[in-house]
Amino acid sequence: MPPVFEFWPALAALSLLHLLAAMVPGPNTVVVSHLAAGQSRGAAFQAVAGVASATATWVIVTLSGVAVVLHQAEGLFWLMRIAGAAYLLYVGIRLLAALLRPAGDAVGARAAVTSPYRLGLLTNLLNPKSGVFWVSVFAVAVPTGAPAGFYAAAVALILLQTVLWYGLVALVFASGPARRLYRGSARWLEGVAGLAMIGFGIKLAVVGR
Repeated sequence: MPPVFEFWPALAALSLLHLLAAMVPGPNTVVVSHLAAGQSRGAAFQAVAGVASATATWVIVTLSGVAVVLHQAEGLFWLMRIAGAAYLLYVGIRLLAALLRPAGDAVGARAAVTSPYRLGLLTNLLNPKSGVFWVSVFAVAVPTGAPAGFYAAAVALILLQTVLWYGLVALVFASGPARRLYRGSARWLEGVAGLAMIGFGIKLAVVGR
């Protein structure tokens, strides 16, 4: 069995594909940045832990072959897609509903959506497109005959990159300037975040087939 270090080019390609995908703004970025600026650094880090947990779950599910079955089972894939879209719509509507409340009640409305960890976890885990993404990535980046150590290294690398990237997003949006900007335009930024989550939900329901 060839040693794992012979497959470092494949690991590098996997790392690059994952980073590029993570850097494209999506529901995970909206959740982490919103919590960092609107609540606290700690809440954002909890969401990062949730996103990382869901990412690790999707990667392991993909490597086990379950994600391929999910992709091919149209009925199951449709149900997961609708469930994910409904959850994103729910979060977005709750954020928009906070705009109709007095300013003093807005913070409580934001916190009532769900716990930060669960929000990060479900936002990623209920998106079946994550499974499709990983099936495609592993089909392209994983060489034939890769040893078990390669897969263990791939899971560890992806998990580390997820924590580092979204942790960086949390730190940036929890910084003083970002929080001051948020405090000055909190209600409108709540609306932007809500519309973004609704948009992602509609896209997942309508386009993510």
